[in-house]
Amino acid sequence: MIRPSFSFLKLRSKSQLVEWLAGTQVVLLAIALVCFSGWIKIKLGALIREQIIAENQLIAEQMGRVLASVQSAPVEFGDENWGRLQTIVEDAKLPNDGYLCIASSETGKLLCHPKMRTSPGLRNSSVGQIQLEMQDSCKSTLLAAIRDFDKTKIEVVTGLVGAGTRTEIVSAAVLPQINGVLLVHQAEASTQQAVSRILTPLGYVGLVIGLAMIIITTKVGVAIIKRYENELAIINEGLEQTVRDRTRALTKTRDAVIFGLAKLAESRDSDTGEHLERISLFSTELAATVERRAGNSHSPLVDSIGLASSLHDIGKVGVPDRVLLKPGRLEAEERKIIEIHPKVGEDCLNAIEERLGNDGFLSLAKEICAYHHEKWDGSGYPYQLAGSQIPISARIVAVADVYDALRSRRPYKDPMTHEAARQIILQGSGKHFDPDIVDSFLECESAFERISSNYLAANLVSPSVITTPLLVSMASATPSVIQTSVCNVCHATP
Repeated sequence: MIRPSFSFLKLRSKSQLVEWLAGTQVVLLAIALVCFSGWIKIKLGALIREQIIAENQLIAEQMGRVLASVQSAPVEFGDENWGRLQTIVEDAKLPNDGYLCIASSETGKLLCHPKMRTSPGLRNSSVGQIQLEMQDSCKSTLLAAIRDFDKTKIEVVTGLVGAGTRTEIVSAAVLPQINGVLLVHQAEASTQQAVSRILTPLGYVGLVIGLAMIIITTKVGVAIIKRYENELAIINEGLEQTVRDRTRALTKTRDAVIFGLAKLAESRDSDTGEHLERISLFSTELAATVERRAGNSHSPLVDSIGLASSLHDIGKVGVPDRVLLKPGRLEAEERKIIEIHPKVGEDCLNAIEERLGNDGFLSLAKEICAYHHEKWDGSGYPYQLAGSQIPISARIVAVADVYDALRSRRPYKDPMTHEAARQIILQGSGKHFDPDIVDSFLECESAFERISSNYLAANLVSPSVITTPLLVSMASATPSVIQTSVCNVCHATP
């Protein structure tokens, strides 16, 4: 079933809907008035016509008796008897522009007419052959209609003569004493005029009353709707504010639980836990730069990446202390053990998501946790993804994680300067890191340096470049050796 579409209305409020309905009512009212007036005009016209026909017949019968009493013998044009009849015809005043005339019942020619004196040629006019349309819709000539009448008494026949606006109601009464026929004429158009005189004022009154009712009900309806719309708007605003407050509270609770969960994993390390805060700040700054370079505005995804990045190493809870806390280079077997932590973290977040259902934030955190150790050239772990197969969130956190590891103090190394860390990240572009992400890093590196320096200053740490054997070897090594050294630094730190 096809449902009609009212999208073209483009209504913006319930008040506009009421106003549109009022306009529709006005149109329907006008159509109803036109239809009703047409119907009533037909019905009322028929009633008035019947009344006029009845009056016409009565006039014909009464005037026939009057003329019979005045003249009892045939008349000739111009004689005294004719003059008496002509005077009666001329003086007769009938309603609806009516008039009388007398014709010969034998020849059908006019004997008397209101204009006969001024237009003598009318006496040659024959009305005997005019067509009378009877009430039963039968048509007959005047002479044929009166042919079978009783000549000893006055009988009357009525019908319509003419067409359109020239139609007349004609009643014919036989005058046997003078061998004549009395014709009483009334204009049929007068019927329509009488109907119009009755209906026009009623139509205006009905239209005014209808419009007044529509306007009043519309105004009242709009006022009521606006009142309740305002009240509903206030209630909705309060509900929306309550929802926003609860959402903020839930978000704060979620963020605190997430950060606490991440700190729990980090607590097994010797770091103070500020690593999580720095990773979040670095990731947020880098994600915002990537968005800006892509021509996009700051989106909620940027902040989500910053928060989700704090869970990147949650899988370290599954790594034994002897490996996680080892103060030095990892052996091959130990590297295999620590390389399971992205998968452990992914499984943990999967389990949470299965309980909570699909959640965009958990999916983002799972991406970062599972893939932040993948490398652009496919040599990373645990899935050996390469290039754009690695989610962009994980590519962003990978740069932030390595930068923080290089800039942080560990038992086995001193922190690097920003310039040294920057050089290692540049050398990893296209190998360890996405070149586009590295370009974004270079655009916001001053923010990275400021964030790192603030934390270093708070902990009274003086960064140096060549203060440990590990850093000495990294500073003078080839790029491939540097990549291996970076991995060792990151694996042995949060």
